[in-house]
Amino acid sequence: MYATYHLRADEINDDFIKTLKSTYRHDEIVILPKKAYTEIEKARHNLALTEKLQQGIQDIEEGRGIVKTIVELEAMENE
Repeated sequence: MYATYHLRADEINDDFIKTLKSTYRHDEIVILPKKAYTEIEKARHNLALTEKLQQGIQDIEEGRGIVKTIVELEAMENE
């Protein structure tokens, strides 16, 4: 199960803790400040983008790219 809770520190109360305990029982729970969470999400996004770009480069190097001249691109734009 994957869930993300977004709340301020002053919103954490006994009911919330009880909910976490009953939902996740013996699982480990990680609580991060928003800034750290944002940095992790940005890094994940950048990694995915990097992998996509690397795959594109590999495709081109292996002849699987689509090659168009500027004239062909301009013609496509005007269609």
